[in-house]
Amino acid sequence: MKKMVLFLALSLFAATAAFAAEGKVKSVSDDKIIVEMSDTAKLKKGGSVKINGKAGKITAMEGKTITIKSKKAAELKAGENVKVDKVSEMQGC
Repeated sequence: MKKMVLFLALSLFAATAAFAAEGKVKSVSDDKIIVEMSDTAKLKKGGSVKINGKAGKITAMEGKTITIKSKKAAELKAGENVKVDKVSEMQGC
């Protein structure tokens, strides 16, 4: 029984593990952050993300450059390295 519970817990964790990538802030204006990403394969326009733990939404993508709209944009500075996490659709349920 313990093995089954452990297996189910690990399976659930693996299924909800979020994509995370590193990037560098190119510019910040008002509530928009432009980030040059190392990898954008699992990100999509309109998707919810967390940038350094703060909520945001991808509003544009061009190559490895993404634009994120966030109320906390002013907390970031151009040239700063950031971590962008894809937010799972199941979070918050």
